[in-house]
Amino acid sequence: MISTDKYFQGEQRKYPFFEGWYFKQQIEKDVYAFIPGYSVGEDGLKYPFIQVINHEHSEMFYFEPQDLWIKEDQLFVKIGTNVFSEKGLSLSLKGPNLTIQGTITFGDFTVLNKSTYAPSIMGPFSYLSIMECYHGILSMRHSLKGTLVWNGKIIDFTNGIGYLEKDWGSSFPATYLWAQCNQFVTSEANFFFSAAEIPFMGSRFLGIISVLHYNGKEYRFATYYGAKIMDIFCEENQLIITIKQKQYILQIKVLQNGGHPLMAPHKGLMNRVIREKASTEMTVTLQKNKQILFHQSGIAAGFEQVGNLHGYTY
Repeated sequence: MISTDKYFQGEQRKYPFFEGWYFKQQIEKDVYAFIPGYSVGEDGLKYPFIQVINHEHSEMFYFEPQDLWIKEDQLFVKIGTNVFSEKGLSLSLKGPNLTIQGTITFGDFTVLNKSTYAPSIMGPFSYLSIMECYHGILSMRHSLKGTLVWNGKIIDFTNGIGYLEKDWGSSFPATYLWAQCNQFVTSEANFFFSAAEIPFMGSRFLGIISVLHYNGKEYRFATYYGAKIMDIFCEENQLIITIKQKQYILQIKVLQNGGHPLMAPHKGLMNRVIREKASTEMTVTLQKNKQILFHQSGIAAGFEQVGNLHGYTY
């Protein structure tokens, strides 16, 4: 069975289990991300939630089990009166600190290249049913149109940029790095990176997945293509990661301080606190045989650093 990354995963999964989507919207330097999802504990009930994060703060909205409705054959998640789909999102959230209302529509998704060997960003691991956590990239980039009223302030997302990914499984990795950026200085490049310690058949390995879309090409780095981390270190508030894959070298520099708390899944339940920077700065450099193919700085980048990957101190 292929663990497809697009549709509802929870119908026949064993408990504990979670499934969540990461809808990122940005307009110039400002980022507004929404994470609809649900967790399933030992009681088998689905507990829906919507997390919200921007550059200023983060917020968690909890809902009752009956408030969740997900279509199995398409991307459509409804939690209360809030709807998230391939066409866009519609929000009506009201809490003590944050009120959001409005609708944003999406343009066509920019999707990853797919093959039998790599039907998703997980590559051949997509076929396995034993993974602790699965990851999917649904759109590296899409256009936005619409407005949100955020605590009384009207935000127009026309000409904005969207990004969409998802995760599902039993728990987030114990330690991992994650970074994503769609706004580089001189191009419409799109970038994603993640590295995590992956439990696998009684052991562990360091898993890497990364994609750079640039000039109509997809450059993918992944463990299943032979990618390896050469070094991770800190320098002047930047985390610097260097990856090698055959004749390619990828270097990522991320401004790492700050961030806001988010809830993350552990054994199906949203009971673990991590921190995310919704909007930071990064620089990505791609070389092939020592020739620079891409070297640009980006803004409005998302970044999470949870623990230290085994073998590295940073």
